[in-house]
Amino acid sequence: MCQDTNLFIKLLKTEYSDALKYCKALCVRQSPDDAEDVLQQSLLKALENFDKLNDHSKFKSWFFKIITREFYNSVRKSFWKKFLPLESSPEAEQMPETFDRTEEDDEMKILLYHALSQISVKERSAVLLFEIGGFSIEEIREMQNEKSVSAVKSRLSRSREKLKRFITENTNVHQSKKSSIILGDLRNETIK
Repeated sequence: MCQDTNLFIKLLKTEYSDALKYCKALCVRQSPDDAEDVLQQSLLKALENFDKLNDHSKFKSWFFKIITREFYNSVRKSFWKKFLPLESSPEAEQMPETFDRTEEDDEMKILLYHALSQISVKERSAVLLFEIGGFSIEEIREMQNEKSVSAVKSRLSRSREKLKRFITENTNVHQSKKSSIILGDLRNETIK
């Protein structure tokens, strides 16, 4: 391994967990394999272009920008695959298979992933870059090629409101279903 590769791996180790979470959340409408593909393609591009990164202190924003672009590329590819019947594409609303739907924490994760799948790609990307990636609004503006900071701020505000509304509505529905089960819903008791 060359010196640059060792430095790349060292810088990547601190950001890998956040990058993986970001990819999984971005690809919530696709299959879990798509998230892994986006991450792998991003890693390859980052390694190939690592020598072009002049300031290694900006590795995280540089790497997340690569991930965002690769995600957008994958969305474009899947869009055009709809018109080319060469391959079957995964269902758009497929949920990650790794969740155990019986525990309450996992139910909240599923609800959050489902809520994320209800907002647009740019909204999802902005929220995840800000919340998971820890990027500033100015950095997100650059990554999303926006002209103004206010555009990113309003996108974050709208996204949070949509997520809050969706989670609140679905939490209330989920709790009412749970209470009907607790109160002795004969049909649910029979199914159990």
